[in-house]
Amino acid sequence: MTAINPYLKIIFGLMFVLLGLGYIYRPDAIERINRLIRETFLNDSYVALHRRNWGFLLLLLGGVLLYMGLSRLRGW
Repeated sequence: MTAINPYLKIIFGLMFVLLGLGYIYRPDAIERINRLIRETFLNDSYVALHRRNWGFLLLLLGGVLLYMGLSRLRGW
């Protein structure tokens, strides 16, 4: 089993720290971002209209990641 890239851990750590600081010091900005995400990406009509595009994108991304992981494990 391979370890997670340390740079990836640093990036996610910084993202969570900034999000935490945003919740503490700027809750209005976090609420605005939450409303924007809820109105656009989590909207039922948006999901219904663009489900095939998102589905194919996720399948492509998943296939590429699976290939990259398997090739790394097997040394191809």
